[in-house]
Amino acid sequence: MRPLALLLAAVGLLGVVQTSAFLYPTYTSSINRRPNHSINPLRSQYGHERFSLQQKLEQESQVEKTEANIITDDDERSLSNINSINSYPQPPETTNQQTIDSEFYPILALCFCVTLLSALDRVAMSIAILPISAEFGYSETIKGQISSAVSYGYGAAILPIGLAVSVTSARMLMMVGVFLWSTATLCTPIMAELSSGSILLPLLTIRALMGAAEAVVLPTMQRILANWVSPEKKATTLAIILSGFQLGTVSAYLVSPWLMDQMRGLDGGAADIEGWRGMFYLYGIAGLAWLLPWYFLAKDAPSTTSVNIVGKAEDCTETLVNTMIDDDASLVFQECPVADDVGETTKDAGGNSFKRIQDIQLLVQSAPWSDFFSSRGVWGMTLAHAAKNWELYNLLAWTPTFFSEQYGLNTKESAIYSIGPSLCGMIGGLTAGNLADFMLVKLSSGDSNNIATETRTNVRKLFQSVALFGPATCLFLLSNLPEQATTAQILLGGAVGLQAMDAAGFGAAAQEKAGERWAGLLYSLTSLPGVMIGSISVSVTGQILDMMSSEQGSGWTAVFQLNSLVCVAGAFCFLFLYDSKKEFD
Repeated sequence: MRPLALLLAAVGLLGVVQTSAFLYPTYTSSINRRPNHSINPLRSQYGHERFSLQQKLEQESQVEKTEANIITDDDERSLSNINSINSYPQPPETTNQQTIDSEFYPILALCFCVTLLSALDRVAMSIAILPISAEFGYSETIKGQISSAVSYGYGAAILPIGLAVSVTSARMLMMVGVFLWSTATLCTPIMAELSSGSILLPLLTIRALMGAAEAVVLPTMQRILANWVSPEKKATTLAIILSGFQLGTVSAYLVSPWLMDQMRGLDGGAADIEGWRGMFYLYGIAGLAWLLPWYFLAKDAPSTTSVNIVGKAEDCTETLVNTMIDDDASLVFQECPVADDVGETTKDAGGNSFKRIQDIQLLVQSAPWSDFFSSRGVWGMTLAHAAKNWELYNLLAWTPTFFSEQYGLNTKESAIYSIGPSLCGMIGGLTAGNLADFMLVKLSSGDSNNIATETRTNVRKLFQSVALFGPATCLFLLSNLPEQATTAQILLGGAVGLQAMDAAGFGAAAQEKAGERWAGLLYSLTSLPGVMIGSISVSVTGQILDMMSSEQGSGWTAVFQLNSLVCVAGAFCFLFLYDSKKEFD
């Protein structure tokens, strides 16, 4: 177990490094950063008003600036009036020495654990589907439907939950979500028993419910971080939390086969069948056990806080977080703290919630929808994102099955071979982000705005080409079905690792096309169709494998060739349609 513990520790550290580099700039540059992880400083409307009045008074008096500003008695009274309007505490100047409240550390640990559980529960089915299909005689088509149900539920819940977290307690919403997906995980074996023949509705429903419930994780954490963590600490804190996804994914491949071996014959299944039921029971119980410390330790915000700011809709932004493990397009509206998030619930909490709903409605109504849909660049981003998801969702769902069916590996061996591509994806995303930022700084230095825009366009196209043409090449070579499983693992690792380069392609394009007000919404608009298309691709793969099952290996050949073709098409769409010129301010 010692090498296993060392591997898990290394993966966790790699996840923190990757997400830290992806979220937190290591230098200051005028170049736009990645949209889905940009953290915008919060602003106080009365702070701006105070500054404007003082600046106006200084200009009118034509007094040279000194270290101590000279303000008349009348001016002091004017400033005092502004201070009396602002009944909420102003945030202090942030410094590098500012620390996170010690009361937040248990919450941080619980957030890390819940991301680990989320990835563990999501990836587990790609491993468990092997013994499940063997026991119930599922066809490849049925396996594809089961594997894609979670993604359908997740995609359908993204926007509703993004809205819900803006008008209710993030702590309670997280509890409801974890309770629902853990219960769904516990009930998966029961629903599988009830699903016989072509009647799969119970199992598909419970898996879709699990996916919808897991959509609460990122939006609720964003709301909690907005209230607990100062802006300059948020990127590092979020990196720690997101590393739980990486560790959970690898843990699922390592731990799940071992658990199924240990639960064989003890979970209600036959002694000759791997204990997949027991695995789901244990994962579900782990999620329910997590609820107990969360209930007693978690808070929406500190009882007293120095970061509480009441902002208008225009002072808040949408934030989109992508875990880079799966396509988690989780939109959070109004990511700034609000009065009733902090301390005791105010008597006017209902009115504040209603006001936030109105602000969200205004935000959605004022969005440049027609310009979004008519933009060539937006279409290029959307089609490239869809092509990436077609490939990514297939590999996440079908890799263990491929190794099992093509090379005769058992469940444990298939899961171990699936770890390599996931690790390559982490390394690829980290490499792309740093390399692209370095290139943009070097190539854009001293350029005019037009040349800088062209430079950014070329860099985005370069990395997106690598992210789609690279996997297309690997998958085309893989369609020849190499004799050695190790060779197949290398090609799959190359496909996933190169695909992660899109972090510097369309993944960084939304903020270049849109200002801070619309960047998150634009990324959501271009990614949500991709979530649905990725889910469809998993089902289509199952149907292809069934149709070509009579010929040995030809089904996998067709699957990988189709994935390769889709990647090529997406790459050409991005090359011909995208440019970095800002269109939406």
